Amino acid sequence: MSKLTVFTILTLDGVMQAPARSDEDTRGGFTHGGWAVPYADAITGSMAGQPMTGPGGGILLGRRTYEDFFAIWPKRKDNPFTDALNNRQKYVASRTLKEPLP
Repeated sequence: MSKLTVFTILTLDGVMQAPARSDEDTRGGFTHGGWAVPYADAITGSMAGQPMTGPGGGILLGRRTYEDFFAIWPKRKDNPFTDALNNRQKYVASRTLKEPLP
């Protein structure tokens, strides 16, 4: 049996939508994209990256997150998470995507 580590960015009042970029997820007229960026620092980045920099394991993503990551991360060469995101096996929970995924 494998260990599952969950990493999520969530406000105290339950907002999970679009933490990283202003254009990340504007569904429902959401206008506060990028809300987590002002709170990020080296410690937060280090903690977020620990599960991805360790040995083995895959990455479990929902469909929207997978599609967003696939559009952005393969092109980012200057990010410390790029190698893990590009080279780890990804498992995508989706009812609509069909294999093989890009």
